[in-house]
Amino acid sequence: MRTRHSRWALLVLLSLWAWVPTAGGQQPPAEREQALEEIVVTAARIPEALSQVSTAVTVITQQDLQRRQATTVAEALRSVPALSVIRSGTVGSITSIFARGGNSSHTLVLIDGVRVNSPTSGLFDFANITTDGVERIEVVRGPASALYGSDGLTTVINIISKKGEGKPRGSVRGDFGSYQTFREQATGAGEVGPLRYAVDAARLDSSGKFAHDEYNNTTGAVRLDSRVTPSLNLDVSARYTHAFKNLPVVPGRLTPGQSQRQDLTTASLGATHTPTSWWDHRFQLSLVADDVDFRDPQGGFPSDTETTRMAADWQHNLRIVPWNTLSLGFQVEQGKGSRTNRFGFDDLNQTITDYAFYGQNRLAIRDRLILTAGVRIDENSAFGTHASPKYSAAFLIPETGSKLRASYGEGFRAPSINDLALPGSSNPNLKPEKSRGLEFGADQTVWQDRVLVGLTWFQNRFRDLIQFSGAIPVNVDHARTQGVEATLTLHPGYGLDVVASYTYLESVSQSSVLATADNHDLPRRPANTWSLAVNYAPWSRVNVNTNLLYVGKRTMDTAFDVGPTNPKYVKWDAAVSVTLLERAGVLRKLAAHGKVENILGDQYEEAIGFPAQGRSYLIGLSGEF
Repeated sequence: MRTRHSRWALLVLLSLWAWVPTAGGQQPPAEREQALEEIVVTAARIPEALSQVSTAVTVITQQDLQRRQATTVAEALRSVPALSVIRSGTVGSITSIFARGGNSSHTLVLIDGVRVNSPTSGLFDFANITTDGVERIEVVRGPASALYGSDGLTTVINIISKKGEGKPRGSVRGDFGSYQTFREQATGAGEVGPLRYAVDAARLDSSGKFAHDEYNNTTGAVRLDSRVTPSLNLDVSARYTHAFKNLPVVPGRLTPGQSQRQDLTTASLGATHTPTSWWDHRFQLSLVADDVDFRDPQGGFPSDTETTRMAADWQHNLRIVPWNTLSLGFQVEQGKGSRTNRFGFDDLNQTITDYAFYGQNRLAIRDRLILTAGVRIDENSAFGTHASPKYSAAFLIPETGSKLRASYGEGFRAPSINDLALPGSSNPNLKPEKSRGLEFGADQTVWQDRVLVGLTWFQNRFRDLIQFSGAIPVNVDHARTQGVEATLTLHPGYGLDVVASYTYLESVSQSSVLATADNHDLPRRPANTWSLAVNYAPWSRVNVNTNLLYVGKRTMDTAFDVGPTNPKYVKWDAAVSVTLLERAGVLRKLAAHGKVENILGDQYEEAIGFPAQGRSYLIGLSGEF
């Protein structure tokens, strides 16, 4: 224990020398650069123009969230190519994301760059993550372990908090709708001297569609940024969610009276320092604390699971010449999980520590050829050392608005605490799950960037996947997924925006201890998915948004190669907002909002045995001051 604490202290002390403000220092690069186009920060862990990114990236902006009136992050992600969002029932139920055919544990989820996947399961449940306090969501598809380590086998989803700026302002909103649903929200943001702030608070209550289906969610988020000196920026980000869900009584499925409560806290403290024009570095401390309490008054297996994840990350970016950026970083991370069983005893109490060095070199040759190579080496207390490389390239032809791109990367998922130490169903000798991912893509803009067409072919090969042999997890499974992502974005003018996407996916398990034969389809992965989003603002005070989602049939949740399939379904949502008042004064804006989900009233189950929520509506008013 003393050695572990000493290492943490040493890391902090070693970083202190670099934080002395430099006279005449430069502004941080993110603030210095006056970008004329969209900038992403997740793909390369540095600010990068979206047009130069060499992997498949989707950005969901705050405007997209507002137009769609998306209440949860999972709702906003449904239209992203190659993502399959699975909610096991009504609002507040367990929600998983499968990306490019990988398992839900193969998707790395970040909040402001902080890993939030559970140390005990390796998963992240999107059920209770609302869009309150969210400025944008960046989705980077393909292996990302070269920069982020474990869990980044197929995709990284980075949820980025709102930043305050400009004159102080605020807003309030209230909605009500189907199933006795009520939602209240208040926000505040602005700039006071060197301090920029953004604060959000919201509450959601719903009685649900079924008996014993109640749900409530309270979320608070805050972001503070301060320029201490011209060369030093400090930032603090925190988010807290308390959610309670009564598990509905579906005949033949669940025991009456079961419920689940979650308290999730994420917090980070960061400092960005730019001593010279060619060197900047960032140091970040973070904490994620999660408490999930499952109750079953009729007996069963109630439990209380608590997890914490602490991390420190120090990244340096060196630009000796303008066209070359070398990033070097060190990260230490400690995940802890404990579980109290129905008898009141701790049957799980485990800690895993990971030390990692990562490096990446990015060349931008005449802003036409972008070459990136990176590697990360993890030293994990559970399984030892693992190296994860990634290489990518993009070739830009500005004269024709064309971009060709290719990438290859390797990802891994470390065995979770449950895999290694859960009593009666664990294996301390497990190896990491591994993947190799390859993609080729092309993007083309025409008509003065009013039309954007994207096409990507991808393939993933997984090995040493963890499956249960009886009650014990073992590394046995191999799988292959491949497919095509196609996107079309139209901005013809006249207030009209159209975004369409299509994903074709082949997902095959090539061995399983439970399967009767090899080469069976992986469960919950649809072969065909397409989406269509249309936004129309005929006048400055009116906005109409509609989203259509088609999900093809997929195999049932079984390891066998035969059995029933989950039928296809269509989900159609629409949202309308109308500005009733807009003026100078204390109340600057008053607007009415309304949305309808599942307009067609389709009866379907994203997860077998858990009926989805039927047609529902939500209407309300908002005011800005």
